[in-house]
Amino acid sequence: MTDKGDEQELAMIAARAAEIKAGLDAAYSVEELRRPLSTRSVHALMAGVTASTAAKLQALSARVAELEAGGVRYAGCYQRAMGYRKGSVITFAGAMWTALDDVPAGIQPGSNTALWQLSQKGEPRARKKVEGRQQ
Repeated sequence: MTDKGDEQELAMIAARAAEIKAGLDAAYSVEELRRPLSTRSVHALMAGVTASTAAKLQALSARVAELEAGGVRYAGCYQRAMGYRKGSVITFAGAMWTALDDVPAGIQPGSNTALWQLSQKGEPRARKKVEGRQQ
């Protein structure tokens, strides 16, 4: 329902529903309002509710598409000279971390729980000794 014509039609239906409701509230007494509505009035009110719901669903669909387009942003291994955007996922010390907010350069994962969340716990790789020294 992103077509311009559809949006205009929805707006007309919503406006008509508002007119009908205003007319019902202003032109009739309480006793008259308790009487059954005409089929035309019921259809107009249903069209107004449908139009309103469609507009809300359209806005929600656009928001879901925006969120899904972002996805997970893997930013590689942690680099202390680099800042990270909210939602960035990095690896550090064998674990996966997610930035909860924009993280300035130099703030190491695990040092600030307001900025980093441990997403997947891991063990640092064991270093192997080669000819009497660690590598």
